[in-house]
Amino acid sequence: MNSKTSEVIKSSFLILIFLIPFMSFCRAGNHDCIITNVNIADVNTGKILKNKTLAIDNNRISAIYDNEIVSSESTIVIDGKGKYLIPGLWDMHAHYKWSHVDLDPLLIANGITGIREMWGDMPAFVEIPKRSQQEGLLSPNVYLSGDLIDGNPPSFPAGCLVVTTPDEAVDAVKKQIDKNVDFIKVYSNLSEDCFMAIAREAKKKNITFAGHIPNSVSIYKAIEAGMASSEHLYGFLNACASADTSNEALISTFSEKRFDSICSVLAKSSMWLCPTLTVNRAMSYLNDSIFINDNRIAYLPGYVLEIWNQKMSPFTKTEIDNFAKNTRVRYLFEQSLIGKMNEKGVKFIAGTDFPNPYVFPGFSLHDELSLMVKGGMPVIDALRSATINPAIFMNRKADFGSVEAGKLANLVLLNKNPLENIENTKTIETVIVQGKVYNRKALDSMLEQAKSNVK
Repeated sequence: MNSKTSEVIKSSFLILIFLIPFMSFCRAGNHDCIITNVNIADVNTGKILKNKTLAIDNNRISAIYDNEIVSSESTIVIDGKGKYLIPGLWDMHAHYKWSHVDLDPLLIANGITGIREMWGDMPAFVEIPKRSQQEGLLSPNVYLSGDLIDGNPPSFPAGCLVVTTPDEAVDAVKKQIDKNVDFIKVYSNLSEDCFMAIAREAKKKNITFAGHIPNSVSIYKAIEAGMASSEHLYGFLNACASADTSNEALISTFSEKRFDSICSVLAKSSMWLCPTLTVNRAMSYLNDSIFINDNRIAYLPGYVLEIWNQKMSPFTKTEIDNFAKNTRVRYLFEQSLIGKMNEKGVKFIAGTDFPNPYVFPGFSLHDELSLMVKGGMPVIDALRSATINPAIFMNRKADFGSVEAGKLANLVLLNKNPLENIENTKTIETVIVQGKVYNRKALDSMLEQAKSNVK
């Protein structure tokens, strides 16, 4: 190789070395939207990925760059400097369908971009005012059940498919599948024979079933039957105690050995727990004036408050006091077990059971995560319970659950690091739903509209 050729190669190499960082910065930026200099909370690893640039195209995350990029004039640019990006949150136990027009703003404003509807054909207890949604507002993604399948007498007089024989149970499953539901919802008063018939038919038809473990069925039997999730921790404490005549008896006869046993079985099984600590707490503090005077009531439609009042009005103050006292003992004990259960491999998804009394659509999911952490769950696992865990549970990891290229652009931009303090999930600056951007001003407008809809 002569000296002239050597110099040309050397110069070309130096130009290439110079261009690499420049090209990295100036990469094509013809994207629908980009978020620059943002810290991404990686729920898979539990780490913060610092100073990334995220691109969105056609409602999906199209790329994540290590450097800034030059955007086109049509690109929406969001400055993420000093902020933290998490996946959109899921409330995995909601009663949404019958009042979604009024509740959508509360959900979106709180970063809830997906919900699991636990009673899709829930009857309208009141006539919902015909009010149009805020212009341009998208609804969360919905994972849908249909009518409750219950035994006789049913837990509710309307909106239930009542079954008393295995054949009726099988027919009920078929009716729900015909409605294109995502899963079957089972309820408290089913007989064991009917419950097992539902389990067999669901497996045959390749559809999951979830809900209340019936009073007649042990949690071990429900796990064996392939139940996808158990709500409200029903059946769990019973498996840990030798007596279940009352909440006090469940706690006084609690056995660490039994606790370890059921946790081991759950960890190896396909069942997830949706503890709904928020609704359990609400039932425990119905006689607490500070608790029931929560200022978030201002955001709820009047008909929701009327339903709350209807549920409470038949009971005297003494009855409410006794109920709350009895329920609180169990709630606090169960909450104290959450961290230990999580450590032993029990799988959790976060849900609230809104709009039961004093469970606030949107707001209460953040309460749920905080209550989990207070119960001993690490912050990252609490965050996972409302992000990646729901995606795994629904078999939708390709679309939801983490901030990765290819996922749907359902994102929440926070002002503070959620991995340092779970309360920081409330510091919402921007919410992106299926690629549509709602900044803080738009979110505040949603909340103000909700207040105006109260009466």
